Amino acid sequence: MAATCSAFSAVIHTPASLRGEARFDAFRSSLNVSFPRESLGGRRLDQLHAAPCHLRNAQRGCLHRIRAAASPSSSASASPSDPGHSSSPTLPEPLIPLGQSELRVSPLGIGTLQWGDPRSGFGEQYSAADVADAFRTALAGGINLFDSAEVYGYQSIPTGNSSEQLLGRFVAEERERRLREGSSSTAALQPVVASKFFTIPWTNLLVGGGLRFGGQSLIDALKASLQRLGMERVDLYQIHFPFPTISNATLMDALKHAHAEGLATAVGVSNYNTQQLQEAHTLLKAAGIPLASNQVKFNLLDRSTETNGLLQACKDLQVSLIAYSPLASGLLTGKALARTDKDAVRVRPLLQLMKAIGEECGGKSVSQVALNYIMCKGAIPIPGCKTASHATSHLGSMGWRLTPEHVVALEEKAQQVR
Repeated sequence: MAATCSAFSAVIHTPASLRGEARFDAFRSSLNVSFPRESLGGRRLDQLHAAPCHLRNAQRGCLHRIRAAASPSSSASASPSDPGHSSSPTLPEPLIPLGQSELRVSPLGIGTLQWGDPRSGFGEQYSAADVADAFRTALAGGINLFDSAEVYGYQSIPTGNSSEQLLGRFVAEERERRLREGSSSTAALQPVVASKFFTIPWTNLLVGGGLRFGGQSLIDALKASLQRLGMERVDLYQIHFPFPTISNATLMDALKHAHAEGLATAVGVSNYNTQQLQEAHTLLKAAGIPLASNQVKFNLLDRSTETNGLLQACKDLQVSLIAYSPLASGLLTGKALARTDKDAVRVRPLLQLMKAIGEECGGKSVSQVALNYIMCKGAIPIPGCKTASHATSHLGSMGWRLTPEHVVALEEKAQQVR
Protein backbone atom coordinates (compact mmCIF):
# COMPACT_ATOMS: atom_id res chain seq x y z
CA MET A 1 0.00 0.00 0.00
CA ALA A 2 2.88 2.37 0.77
CA ALA A 3 4.18 1.97 -2.77
CA THR A 4 0.72 2.61 -4.16
CA CYS A 5 0.32 5.77 -2.09
CA SER A 6 3.74 6.99 -3.19
CA ALA A 7 2.95 6.47 -6.85
CA PHE A 8 -0.50 7.98 -6.48
CA SER A 9 0.76 11.05 -4.66
CA ALA A 10 3.24 11.58 -7.49
CA VAL A 11 0.23 11.95 -9.76
CA ILE A 12 -1.00 14.86 -7.67
CA HIS A 13 2.36 16.61 -7.49
CA THR A 14 3.43 16.82 -11.10
CA PRO A 15 6.69 18.81 -11.24
CA ALA A 16 5.87 20.32 -14.63
CA SER A 17 2.71 22.01 -13.48
CA LEU A 18 2.27 21.27 -9.77
CA ARG A 19 -1.31 20.30 -10.58
CA GLY A 20 -2.90 16.92 -9.91
CA GLU A 21 -4.74 17.08 -13.21
CA ALA A 22 -1.65 17.06 -15.41
CA ARG A 23 -0.95 13.33 -15.16
CA PHE A 24 -4.40 12.40 -16.42
CA ASP A 25 -4.08 13.58 -20.01
CA ALA A 26 -4.18 9.96 -21.15
CA PHE A 27 -7.68 9.64 -19.74
CA ARG A 28 -9.19 12.69 -21.35
CA SER A 29 -9.12 14.47 -24.67
CA SER A 30 -6.88 17.46 -25.07
CA LEU A 31 -8.30 20.74 -23.87
CA ASN A 32 -9.44 23.04 -26.65
CA VAL A 33 -10.38 26.67 -27.05
CA SER A 34 -11.27 29.33 -29.59
CA PHE A 35 -12.26 32.73 -28.26
CA PRO A 36 -12.84 35.68 -30.60
CA ARG A 37 -10.50 38.54 -29.83
CA GLU A 38 -12.50 41.32 -28.28
CA SER A 39 -11.56 44.92 -27.81
CA LEU A 40 -9.64 45.33 -24.56
CA GLY A 41 -8.84 48.64 -22.97
CA GLY A 42 -5.84 49.89 -21.03
CA ARG A 43 -8.08 52.01 -18.81
CA ARG A 44 -8.60 52.28 -15.09
CA LEU A 45 -11.36 50.28 -13.45
CA ASP A 46 -13.59 53.31 -12.90
CA GLN A 47 -13.76 53.62 -16.70
CA LEU A 48 -14.61 49.97 -17.27
CA HIS A 49 -18.02 49.92 -15.54
CA ALA A 50 -19.53 46.44 -15.24
CA ALA A 51 -17.87 44.75 -18.20
CA PRO A 52 -14.12 44.82 -17.51
CA CYS A 53 -13.19 42.08 -20.01
CA HIS A 54 -15.43 42.95 -22.94
CA LEU A 55 -14.48 46.50 -23.77
CA ARG A 56 -15.32 48.42 -26.92
CA ASN A 57 -13.60 51.45 -28.43
CA ALA A 58 -10.56 50.88 -26.21
CA GLN A 59 -7.70 53.30 -25.94
CA ARG A 60 -4.71 52.46 -28.09
CA GLY A 61 -1.33 51.88 -26.45
CA CYS A 62 2.09 52.96 -27.54
CA LEU A 63 3.39 49.60 -28.70
CA HIS A 64 6.50 50.99 -30.34
CA ARG A 65 7.79 51.99 -26.91
CA ILE A 66 7.12 48.52 -25.54
CA ARG A 67 8.99 46.72 -28.29
CA ALA A 68 11.98 48.99 -27.85
CA ALA A 69 12.12 48.57 -24.10
CA ALA A 70 12.84 44.84 -23.69
CA SER A 71 15.66 44.35 -21.19
CA PRO A 72 17.07 41.06 -19.86
CA SER A 73 18.19 42.47 -16.53
CA SER A 74 15.51 42.17 -13.88
CA SER A 75 11.81 42.06 -13.22
CA ALA A 76 9.70 45.12 -12.69
CA SER A 77 7.69 43.34 -10.04
CA ALA A 78 5.70 45.66 -7.84
CA SER A 79 6.81 46.07 -4.25
CA PRO A 80 4.30 44.31 -2.02
CA SER A 81 2.85 46.22 0.87
CA ASP A 82 3.27 45.16 4.48
CA PRO A 83 2.03 41.54 4.62
CA GLY A 84 0.06 42.38 7.76
CA HIS A 85 -1.76 45.25 6.13
CA SER A 86 -5.26 44.50 4.90
CA SER A 87 -5.64 47.23 2.30
CA SER A 88 -5.46 46.53 -1.43
CA PRO A 89 -2.99 48.23 -3.79
CA THR A 90 -5.83 48.70 -6.27
CA LEU A 91 -9.56 49.20 -6.02
CA PRO A 92 -11.45 45.91 -5.98
CA GLU A 93 -13.17 45.05 -9.23
CA PRO A 94 -16.92 44.41 -9.34
CA LEU A 95 -17.88 40.82 -8.68
CA ILE A 96 -18.91 38.81 -11.72
CA PRO A 97 -21.41 35.94 -12.03
CA LEU A 98 -19.99 32.44 -11.97
CA GLY A 99 -21.71 31.00 -15.00
CA GLN A 100 -25.47 31.18 -14.55
CA SER A 101 -25.28 30.23 -10.87
CA GLU A 102 -26.22 32.53 -8.03
CA LEU A 103 -22.58 32.91 -7.02
CA ARG A 104 -20.71 36.18 -7.57
CA VAL A 105 -16.93 36.04 -7.58
CA SER A 106 -13.92 38.27 -8.08
CA PRO A 107 -12.39 38.23 -11.61
CA LEU A 108 -9.32 36.61 -10.03
CA GLY A 109 -9.32 33.86 -7.43
CA ILE A 110 -6.80 32.00 -5.30
CA GLY A 111 -5.68 28.41 -5.83
CA THR A 112 -4.87 26.50 -2.65
CA LEU A 113 -3.07 23.45 -4.06
CA GLN A 114 0.03 24.09 -1.97
CA TRP A 115 -1.72 24.77 1.32
CA GLY A 116 -0.79 22.05 3.78
CA ASP A 117 1.47 20.29 1.29
CA PRO A 118 4.91 19.45 2.72
CA ARG A 119 6.24 18.80 -0.78
CA SER A 120 5.80 22.48 -1.59
CA GLY A 121 7.52 23.53 1.64
CA PHE A 122 4.58 23.72 4.03
CA GLY A 123 5.87 23.49 7.59
CA GLU A 124 9.39 24.50 6.61
CA GLN A 125 9.40 27.29 4.02
CA TYR A 126 5.99 28.65 4.98
CA SER A 127 3.49 27.99 7.75
CA ALA A 128 -0.23 27.91 8.45
CA ALA A 129 0.13 31.45 9.80
CA ASP A 130 1.63 32.58 6.49
CA VAL A 131 -1.25 31.05 4.57
CA ALA A 132 -3.74 32.66 6.96
CA ASP A 133 -2.16 36.05 6.25
CA ALA A 134 -2.46 35.34 2.53
CA PHE A 135 -6.16 34.53 2.89
CA ARG A 136 -6.91 37.66 4.92
CA THR A 137 -4.92 39.93 2.61
CA ALA A 138 -6.61 38.54 -0.49
CA LEU A 139 -10.11 38.81 0.97
CA ALA A 140 -9.55 42.31 2.34
CA GLY A 141 -8.24 43.42 -1.05
CA GLY A 142 -11.20 42.19 -3.07
CA ILE A 143 -10.52 38.53 -3.90
CA ASN A 144 -13.28 36.21 -2.68
CA LEU A 145 -12.88 32.98 -4.69
CA PHE A 146 -10.76 30.28 -3.02
CA ASP A 147 -10.37 26.98 -4.85
CA SER A 148 -9.46 23.80 -2.99
CA ALA A 149 -9.82 20.02 -3.40
CA GLU A 150 -10.06 17.05 -1.09
CA VAL A 151 -6.57 15.83 -2.06
CA TYR A 152 -4.75 19.16 -1.72
CA GLY A 153 -2.38 18.85 1.22
CA TYR A 154 -3.84 15.44 2.07
CA GLN A 155 -0.63 14.56 3.94
CA SER A 156 -1.62 17.12 6.59
CA ILE A 157 -5.16 15.83 7.20
CA PRO A 158 -4.11 14.06 10.44
CA THR A 159 -2.82 17.35 11.88
CA GLY A 160 -5.80 19.40 10.68
CA ASN A 161 -3.74 21.33 8.15
CA SER A 162 -4.88 20.07 4.75
CA SER A 163 -5.97 22.68 2.21
CA GLU A 164 -9.66 22.20 2.98
CA GLN A 165 -9.08 22.25 6.73
CA LEU A 166 -7.00 25.42 6.58
CA LEU A 167 -9.47 27.17 4.29
CA GLY A 168 -12.43 26.21 6.45
CA ARG A 169 -10.63 27.42 9.55
CA PHE A 170 -9.75 30.76 7.96
CA VAL A 171 -13.34 31.31 6.84
CA ALA A 172 -14.61 30.54 10.35
CA GLU A 173 -12.03 32.85 11.93
CA GLU A 174 -13.01 35.64 9.54
CA ARG A 175 -16.67 35.17 10.41
CA GLU A 176 -15.88 35.27 14.13
CA ARG A 177 -13.73 38.38 13.70
CA ARG A 178 -16.54 40.19 11.92
CA LEU A 179 -18.97 39.25 14.68
CA ARG A 180 -16.58 40.58 17.33
CA GLU A 181 -16.05 43.82 15.47
CA GLY A 182 -19.72 44.20 14.60
CA SER A 183 -19.01 44.19 10.86
CA SER A 184 -22.02 43.98 8.59
CA SER A 185 -22.20 40.48 7.13
CA THR A 186 -24.06 41.82 4.11
CA ALA A 187 -21.62 44.66 3.40
CA ALA A 188 -18.40 42.67 3.81
CA LEU A 189 -17.03 40.59 0.96
CA GLN A 190 -18.07 36.98 1.50
CA PRO A 191 -15.60 34.17 0.76
CA VAL A 192 -16.67 31.77 -1.99
CA VAL A 193 -15.29 28.31 -1.24
CA ALA A 194 -14.79 25.73 -3.98
CA SER A 195 -13.65 22.12 -3.70
CA LYS A 196 -13.44 19.06 -5.94
CA PHE A 197 -14.20 15.35 -6.12
CA PHE A 198 -11.19 13.20 -7.07
CA THR A 199 -12.52 10.52 -9.41
CA ILE A 200 -9.76 7.90 -9.05
CA PRO A 201 -11.22 4.73 -7.42
CA TRP A 202 -8.43 4.40 -4.85
CA THR A 203 -8.47 7.99 -3.60
CA ASN A 204 -9.41 6.46 -0.24
CA LEU A 205 -5.72 5.62 0.19
CA LEU A 206 -5.10 9.36 0.54
CA VAL A 207 -8.19 10.78 2.24
CA GLY A 208 -9.99 7.77 3.70
CA GLY A 209 -13.41 6.33 2.93
CA GLY A 210 -14.18 3.50 0.55
CA LEU A 211 -13.32 2.73 -3.05
CA ARG A 212 -14.94 5.10 -5.52
CA PHE A 213 -17.45 3.51 -7.84
CA GLY A 214 -20.81 5.09 -8.59
CA GLY A 215 -22.50 8.33 -7.65
CA GLN A 216 -22.77 7.63 -3.93
CA SER A 217 -19.00 7.86 -3.66
CA LEU A 218 -19.24 11.50 -4.74
CA ILE A 219 -21.84 12.26 -2.08
CA ASP A 220 -19.75 10.52 0.56
CA ALA A 221 -16.64 12.43 -0.53
CA LEU A 222 -18.52 15.73 -0.50
CA LYS A 223 -19.75 15.11 3.03
CA ALA A 224 -16.19 14.31 4.10
CA SER A 225 -15.00 17.55 2.47
CA LEU A 226 -17.71 19.49 4.30
CA GLN A 227 -16.54 17.98 7.56
CA ARG A 228 -12.96 19.08 6.86
CA LEU A 229 -14.18 22.53 5.84
CA GLY A 230 -16.41 22.78 8.90
CA MET A 231 -19.34 23.77 6.69
CA GLU A 232 -22.83 22.50 6.00
CA ARG A 233 -22.61 23.47 2.34
CA VAL A 234 -19.84 24.31 -0.11
CA ASP A 235 -20.31 27.16 -2.55
CA LEU A 236 -18.93 25.34 -5.60
CA TYR A 237 -18.36 21.60 -5.94
CA GLN A 238 -16.49 20.36 -9.00
CA ILE A 239 -15.56 17.11 -10.70
CA HIS A 240 -11.75 17.17 -10.56
CA PHE A 241 -11.39 15.40 -13.92
CA PRO A 242 -13.28 12.78 -15.93
CA PHE A 243 -12.18 9.18 -15.38
CA PRO A 244 -13.35 6.00 -17.13
CA THR A 245 -14.52 4.21 -13.98
CA ILE A 246 -17.42 6.64 -13.41
CA SER A 247 -19.46 7.84 -16.37
CA ASN A 248 -20.22 11.49 -16.98
CA ALA A 249 -23.94 10.75 -16.60
CA THR A 250 -23.35 9.16 -13.20
CA LEU A 251 -21.24 12.10 -12.06
CA MET A 252 -23.85 14.63 -13.18
CA ASP A 253 -26.61 12.68 -11.43
CA ALA A 254 -24.55 12.82 -8.25
CA LEU A 255 -24.02 16.58 -8.65
CA LYS A 256 -27.78 16.99 -9.11
CA HIS A 257 -28.31 15.13 -5.85
CA ALA A 258 -25.70 17.23 -4.05
CA HIS A 259 -27.36 20.40 -5.27
CA ALA A 260 -30.87 19.21 -4.41
CA GLU A 261 -29.80 18.18 -0.91
CA GLY A 262 -28.28 21.61 -0.28
CA LEU A 263 -24.74 20.28 -0.02
CA ALA A 264 -23.48 22.58 -2.81
CA THR A 265 -24.76 25.97 -3.92
CA ALA A 266 -23.33 25.54 -7.42
CA VAL A 267 -21.67 22.75 -9.36
CA GLY A 268 -18.86 22.66 -11.89
CA VAL A 269 -16.32 20.49 -13.65
CA SER A 270 -12.59 20.56 -14.25
CA ASN A 271 -10.40 19.35 -17.10
CA TYR A 272 -13.40 18.69 -19.33
CA ASN A 273 -12.94 18.94 -23.08
CA THR A 274 -15.58 20.49 -25.32
CA GLN A 275 -17.58 17.30 -25.86
CA GLN A 276 -17.53 16.38 -22.18
CA LEU A 277 -18.48 19.94 -21.26
CA GLN A 278 -21.45 19.99 -23.61
CA GLU A 279 -22.68 16.64 -22.31
CA ALA A 280 -22.39 17.76 -18.69
CA HIS A 281 -24.17 21.01 -19.47
CA THR A 282 -27.04 19.18 -21.20
CA LEU A 283 -27.46 16.66 -18.38
CA LEU A 284 -27.58 19.34 -15.69
CA LYS A 285 -29.77 21.69 -17.71
CA ALA A 286 -32.41 18.96 -18.01
CA ALA A 287 -32.68 19.10 -14.21
CA GLY A 288 -32.76 22.91 -14.15
CA ILE A 289 -29.26 23.18 -12.71
CA PRO A 290 -26.68 25.43 -14.41
CA LEU A 291 -23.16 24.19 -14.98
CA ALA A 292 -21.29 27.02 -13.31
CA SER A 293 -17.69 26.46 -14.35
CA ASN A 294 -14.99 24.42 -16.06
CA GLN A 295 -11.52 24.64 -14.52
CA VAL A 296 -8.68 23.99 -16.95
CA LYS A 297 -5.04 24.83 -17.52
CA PHE A 298 -4.66 28.13 -19.35
CA ASN A 299 -1.76 30.55 -19.54
CA LEU A 300 0.18 32.58 -22.08
CA LEU A 301 2.52 29.65 -22.78
CA ASP A 302 -0.29 27.09 -23.05
CA ARG A 303 -3.24 28.53 -24.97
CA SER A 304 -4.66 25.21 -26.18
CA THR A 305 -7.75 25.99 -24.12
CA GLU A 306 -8.33 28.91 -26.45
CA THR A 307 -7.02 27.69 -29.78
CA ASN A 308 -9.00 24.43 -29.87
CA GLY A 309 -12.44 25.76 -29.04
CA LEU A 310 -13.05 25.07 -25.35
CA LEU A 311 -13.03 28.68 -24.20
CA GLN A 312 -15.51 29.60 -26.91
CA ALA A 313 -17.69 26.63 -25.94
CA CYS A 314 -17.69 27.84 -22.34
CA LYS A 315 -18.72 31.29 -23.50
CA ASP A 316 -21.48 29.90 -25.72
CA LEU A 317 -22.86 27.82 -22.84
CA GLN A 318 -22.40 30.62 -20.29
CA VAL A 319 -20.02 28.49 -18.26
CA SER A 320 -17.23 30.38 -16.51
CA LEU A 321 -13.73 29.19 -17.37
CA ILE A 322 -11.46 29.06 -14.33
CA ALA A 323 -7.78 29.01 -15.31
CA TYR A 324 -5.35 27.05 -13.19
CA SER A 325 -1.58 27.35 -13.65
CA PRO A 326 -1.95 30.91 -15.01
CA LEU A 327 1.71 31.62 -14.20
CA ALA A 328 2.94 28.41 -15.87
CA SER A 329 4.41 27.03 -12.63
CA GLY A 330 6.49 30.15 -12.08
CA LEU A 331 7.80 30.56 -15.63
CA LEU A 332 5.65 33.66 -16.14
CA THR A 333 7.07 35.61 -13.20
CA GLY A 334 9.83 38.14 -12.80
CA LYS A 335 11.94 35.65 -10.87
CA ALA A 336 12.24 33.53 -14.01
CA LEU A 337 14.20 36.34 -15.68
CA ALA A 338 17.15 35.55 -13.43
CA ARG A 339 16.98 31.79 -13.94
CA THR A 340 19.45 30.00 -16.20
CA ASP A 341 17.66 26.69 -16.74
CA LYS A 342 16.60 25.71 -20.25
CA ASP A 343 12.92 26.58 -19.90
CA ALA A 344 13.60 30.01 -18.43
CA VAL A 345 16.15 30.86 -21.11
CA ARG A 346 13.69 29.76 -23.79
CA VAL A 347 10.93 32.09 -22.59
CA ARG A 348 13.19 35.02 -21.66
CA PRO A 349 12.26 37.10 -24.74
CA LEU A 350 8.61 36.82 -23.72
CA LEU A 351 9.41 37.76 -20.13
CA GLN A 352 11.35 40.80 -21.32
CA LEU A 353 8.35 41.92 -23.34
CA MET A 354 6.05 41.32 -20.37
CA LYS A 355 8.36 43.40 -18.20
CA ALA A 356 8.25 46.24 -20.71
CA ILE A 357 4.47 46.03 -21.02
CA GLY A 358 4.19 46.10 -17.24
CA GLU A 359 6.17 49.32 -17.18
CA GLU A 360 3.90 50.71 -19.88
CA CYS A 361 0.89 49.86 -17.69
CA GLY A 362 2.12 51.78 -14.67
CA GLY A 363 4.80 49.60 -13.12
CA LYS A 364 3.06 46.24 -13.17
CA SER A 365 5.11 43.09 -12.64
CA VAL A 366 5.59 40.22 -15.07
CA SER A 367 3.23 38.01 -13.07
CA GLN A 368 0.60 40.76 -12.92
CA VAL A 369 0.74 41.08 -16.70
CA ALA A 370 0.35 37.29 -17.01
CA LEU A 371 -2.71 37.25 -14.77
CA ASN A 372 -4.27 40.29 -16.38
CA TYR A 373 -3.88 38.62 -19.76
CA ILE A 374 -6.05 35.71 -18.57
CA MET A 375 -8.72 38.10 -17.32
CA CYS A 376 -8.64 39.90 -20.65
CA LYS A 377 -9.40 36.59 -22.36
CA GLY A 378 -12.57 36.23 -20.31
CA ALA A 379 -11.30 33.61 -17.84
CA ILE A 380 -10.81 33.65 -14.07
CA PRO A 381 -7.16 32.96 -13.10
CA ILE A 382 -6.50 31.21 -9.79
CA PRO A 383 -2.77 31.58 -9.04
CA GLY A 384 -1.25 29.92 -6.01
CA CYS A 385 -0.81 32.06 -2.93
CA LYS A 386 1.23 31.07 0.13
CA THR A 387 1.99 34.44 1.73
CA ALA A 388 0.50 37.89 2.16
CA SER A 389 3.07 39.30 -0.26
CA HIS A 390 1.84 36.86 -2.91
CA ALA A 391 -1.73 38.02 -2.28
CA THR A 392 -0.72 41.66 -2.52
CA SER A 393 1.00 41.01 -5.83
CA HIS A 394 -2.04 39.19 -7.20
CA LEU A 395 -4.28 42.07 -6.15
CA GLY A 396 -2.13 44.33 -8.33
CA SER A 397 -3.36 42.35 -11.34
CA MET A 398 -6.83 43.81 -10.89
CA GLY A 399 -8.26 47.25 -11.60
CA TRP A 400 -6.77 47.76 -15.06
CA ARG A 401 -6.57 46.01 -18.42
CA LEU A 402 -3.99 45.42 -21.13
CA THR A 403 -4.65 47.13 -24.45
CA PRO A 404 -5.47 45.15 -27.60
CA GLU A 405 -1.94 45.86 -28.85
CA HIS A 406 -0.50 44.42 -25.65
CA VAL A 407 -2.52 41.23 -26.05
CA VAL A 408 -1.51 40.76 -29.69
CA ALA A 409 2.17 41.42 -28.94
CA LEU A 410 2.17 38.95 -26.04
CA GLU A 411 0.54 36.22 -28.10
CA GLU A 412 2.91 36.71 -31.01
CA LYS A 413 5.97 36.56 -28.76
CA ALA A 414 4.62 33.57 -26.82
CA GLN A 415 4.13 31.70 -30.08
CA GLN A 416 7.77 32.34 -30.99
CA VAL A 417 9.20 30.97 -27.74
CA ARG A 418 7.03 27.86 -27.39
